[in-house]
Amino acid sequence: MHRILLTISFFLIIGCAMTPYEQGRDFLRNEQYDAAIQTFEAVLQETPDSGQTLRDVGIAYYKKGDYPQALNYLNRAFEQMPEDGGTILYLGLVHERQGNSDDAIQAYRNYTQVGRLSRTRKKIETRLRILINQRMTQLAKEALTAEAEGNYPEIQTNTVAVMYFDNIANSEELEPLRKGLTDLVITDLSKVSALKVVERARLQKLLEEMELAETGVIDESTIPRTGRLLGAAKVVKGSFTALADENLLINVSFSETSTAEIKVVDSRQGRLQEIFDMEKALVFRVLDEMKIPYSPEEEEAIQKRPTENLLAFLAYSRGLDGVDKANYDAAIEAFQEAVELDPGFTEAQDYVTEVQEITAAPTIAAPDLDVAEAEIEAAAADEVQVFVAPPAEVEALAGIDAKVSKGFIQQPKSASTASTAEGEDTARGGGSDQAEIDPLTGRTVPITIIWEP
Repeated sequence: MHRILLTISFFLIIGCAMTPYEQGRDFLRNEQYDAAIQTFEAVLQETPDSGQTLRDVGIAYYKKGDYPQALNYLNRAFEQMPEDGGTILYLGLVHERQGNSDDAIQAYRNYTQVGRLSRTRKKIETRLRILINQRMTQLAKEALTAEAEGNYPEIQTNTVAVMYFDNIANSEELEPLRKGLTDLVITDLSKVSALKVVERARLQKLLEEMELAETGVIDESTIPRTGRLLGAAKVVKGSFTALADENLLINVSFSETSTAEIKVVDSRQGRLQEIFDMEKALVFRVLDEMKIPYSPEEEEAIQKRPTENLLAFLAYSRGLDGVDKANYDAAIEAFQEAVELDPGFTEAQDYVTEVQEITAAPTIAAPDLDVAEAEIEAAAADEVQVFVAPPAEVEALAGIDAKVSKGFIQQPKSASTASTAEGEDTARGGGSDQAEIDPLTGRTVPITIIWEP
């Protein structure tokens, strides 16, 4: 059995000048941004749709602090290369610098879908979570400012907010269910396409701004106000009461933000271990009372339990509170306990991973972009090669490859038959060295093909 060793090496002719694109890249690496821009602009005169060149001009403008120009070129590069990770990450940076949180969030979300390296995707997912939290805080502040001026966010008829459940009996053991049950109801309602459900994180940020985060108590008089601040047409409110013999009573109601009318939906009483059955039944009652249609597939999705283990769910609920308070050590401990109690508790495992990534990358998780910028640029550098050949040069080298492949034959049956046949290229025998000249750059391309028994 023989194997073929094919070695192709590229060497520059001594004294051969770099291509204009290479010169621009060299200027960019050496922080000579004006020279890089001027060089890249000359390249764009010949190849105006070169995504790589457009991206690199955008990067140069970003490094100069000219964010409008950077955005212009990076957007053009994105049109040509919508899956280029380097372009997308620098778009995110530009949007962050310009204070466009929504656009930055969208850019980083795009990157998590197309990023080539898992380690950089994880870093950007961490940055994305931080930005979303910042955006939730910003929306809460804007809503309160608008309220003071007599304005409220636009109310969307299909939007529902779910308030934290009240712990009527003040059971210390069941206190974590205030957030856990709320999270569960939000998750289930979010499975219905006809509804838009306010994220729990956004509710939490609003409560923090209203200085209600510690108690989370929202009475009947403040429910309409909270709904308006969240832009929700309807507000779901619930409570639970610990009863004797490990029984639990859960009540749910909802109110119309526009009229402040409260409609009692239903209540369920049962064993504490039946909490998931009770929650599912109440969710369907809420949907029915609101006259919200749902498909059989959505009904099936709602019926799925994240866990059947009550202790695991209580630990998960404690983890949620730890995340809200940025007490990440306590959060990880709680989520890990939930996973230990129920290894199939996917949501808890996801939170373990998420919080661990936040604590493992404090720089990229920093709210201040000046702190996080270097990490994001390093992720972009992983996506953008140190040298990326212009498309025309790649095509020229591909042409050489085609010439080599065209003259190549299958390996001989034995070493003795590997001799050169009359009139054939010597490269088909035991081995030879040939050279091609790259017509674009004038580079000598020596090619060595060796039969190796």
